[in-house]
Amino acid sequence: MNKIIQKISRVVLAFFALMLLFVGGMTFQRYLTEHKEVKTMVIGQVVKTPKRGKMVAYTFEGKAYQAAPVANFLKNFGKVGTEIPVYVNHNHPTKIYIRKGATSLLIVALALIGWAMLIVLVLFFEYWFLHKLKDMAREENKNN
Repeated sequence: MNKIIQKISRVVLAFFALMLLFVGGMTFQRYLTEHKEVKTMVIGQVVKTPKRGKMVAYTFEGKAYQAAPVANFLKNFGKVGTEIPVYVNHNHPTKIYIRKGATSLLIVALALIGWAMLIVLVLFFEYWFLHKLKDMAREENKNN
């Protein structure tokens, strides 16, 4: 029963690592497509909406928008009421960034890929170590 639980946990961890790698790869691909987009800096004000939480209200080319910065999951871009500089994507004015080069997407992508690689390394070395222990046990049994 113990071996079945161990195998199931390894499969779940491997699946989780693959999902992290996939999402990280997609985020990295999004970074590659968006980091060279033309962006303009505008001053926006942090507001709180009842449905979506903290967002940034800004005006771009005479039109008012409210959006959350791309790849900012923690919503730590400022206190409500403060004015912050944001970079607006010319092709998609509802996409705003805290940094001009869309580096927040890169940071998220690298963090996800890094965690996936760490899980894969742990799984690989666990597999390797357990097989080394089995080999050592077999050799010990042969010598006795």
